[in-house]
Amino acid sequence: MANILIMGCGDLGGATGQRLAEAGHTVWGLRRHPEHIPAPIHPLAGDFGIPDGLPSLPPNLDTVYFIATPGEFTDAAYRRAYVDGLRNTLGALERGGQRPRRVIFTSSTSVYGADDGRWIDETSPTEPTRFSGRRLCEAEELLSRSPFPGVVVRFGGIYGPGREYHLRKVREGIRGQHEPPVWTNRIHRDDCVGLLVHLFGLGSPEPLYLGVDDAPALRHELLAWLAQQMELDPPGEPPTPPGEVCGKRCQNTRLHTSGYGLRYPDYRSGYRALLDHLATT
Repeated sequence: MANILIMGCGDLGGATGQRLAEAGHTVWGLRRHPEHIPAPIHPLAGDFGIPDGLPSLPPNLDTVYFIATPGEFTDAAYRRAYVDGLRNTLGALERGGQRPRRVIFTSSTSVYGADDGRWIDETSPTEPTRFSGRRLCEAEELLSRSPFPGVVVRFGGIYGPGREYHLRKVREGIRGQHEPPVWTNRIHRDDCVGLLVHLFGLGSPEPLYLGVDDAPALRHELLAWLAQQMELDPPGEPPTPPGEVCGKRCQNTRLHTSGYGLRYPDYRSGYRALLDHLATT
């Protein structure tokens, strides 16, 4: 059984840690408010965003997850969470003489700057146009230069319980008909957790994976489908917005090759499960 540390033990980290602990591993989770860390994860209080914000780390760590959540959507917050946070974490591991088998880092498809509808995979160049993607690229580079084997997962837009952005937009009347058609890439929260657990068990993982489902979707089609499912609009084909298609389409072949099977392979299955969940809570 392994010793596992989850840096940033929020929603994804907590669910990942619970599954690993239930499998018999010893799991520690770190966050600023450790009272929110679910059992049977061992809670640690700390703030990896500041140089002296970390407690003594558990010994003989096999795997470290770094799952940051910036406090706000600003350059400073992203630098603090991802760049400073990962640098401080890697430094603490080195100073402690730790030799983890791997460090798993959650990143984002925002590192890609493509905006013309092209297909993207792990070999595509990173050309971020926003500060969020630039800071994530900077953190990924830190991990690649560290002495520890790293695995990066670039997640698409995460949805699921507690992550209901598009449902709120639909309730506000947004359908996307008056904006250029844009490709979006999504993944259900449960598949994020499933993939993170899966990567722990792989013998020889690739250094990079795209964490997205099988079916990129045009945003206006997604919103129209949700409106119909929520019985806010009558069934029918949504009108195609004017303008050229933008955004990017992310390919997940490497994810499937690794042996992971998506629980929700497209937005219809995933959002249907979310709507059913909300109807019973």
